[in-house]
Amino acid sequence: MDKKTALNKIRKCLALAKSSEPHEAAAAMRQAQKLMREYGFEHPDLIAAGADEQWAKSASTKTPVWYEVGLASTCARAYGCEMVFSRRLNERTFGINGGYVFIGIAPAPEVCAYTFEVLGRQLRRARRHYIETELRRCGPNNKVARADEFCGGWVAAVEGQIQPTEQSAEQARIVDAYMRAHYAAMATMSPRSREVSRSASSVRDRSNGIVAGSGARVRPGVGSDEPPMAIGHSGGAR
Repeated sequence: MDKKTALNKIRKCLALAKSSEPHEAAAAMRQAQKLMREYGFEHPDLIAAGADEQWAKSASTKTPVWYEVGLASTCARAYGCEMVFSRRLNERTFGINGGYVFIGIAPAPEVCAYTFEVLGRQLRRARRHYIETELRRCGPNNKVARADEFCGGWVAAVEGQIQPTEQSAEQARIVDAYMRAHYAAMATMSPRSREVSRSASSVRDRSNGIVAGSGARVRPGVGSDEPPMAIGHSGGAR
């Protein structure tokens, strides 16, 4: 039995320990305590077991660009998740991929990662279209920086459409325990940014991004009987 299976068994035993039948409750508690000793679990591990995480690939291997971090943060707030950047081994290619880990109460992390992936594809299409139609005459460096500003506006427009999901006190306690158990040694990271040579262009590009990003549609609905996310897009990317 691996530790994850053992942890699930412990949680079931603790649930049975609340039984109104004294013998059943006592037996369940003894089994839970036995498994905890055998697999080295402590109480914080059990609290953290109520949280889940989902990983979504970044376009960057090592240091993500600032607007992509903004999109990941926006998705995390929409579903009441914590977000960290993590590099992982691609078992198929044996290369290293960068990505975002969304941590929260299921099914929020899975839906959050899916939302990030879908909106990320929309954003990349919008960026390519903007470069092809508006930035053809720019030099290579300024073209990239101005396209970044456009993307920043696009993300800002999406953020303006999202209502953040607040965690309950119990959910926050569970997620905090999970973060301490699995991500206690995190380091601070500064995203990549590139300077636009003329501020006037920067403002115009960002404004164009806001207009294009207003076509994205994101409606959080975790916990409902309806599909947890409805995503569409109109305009801004071809």
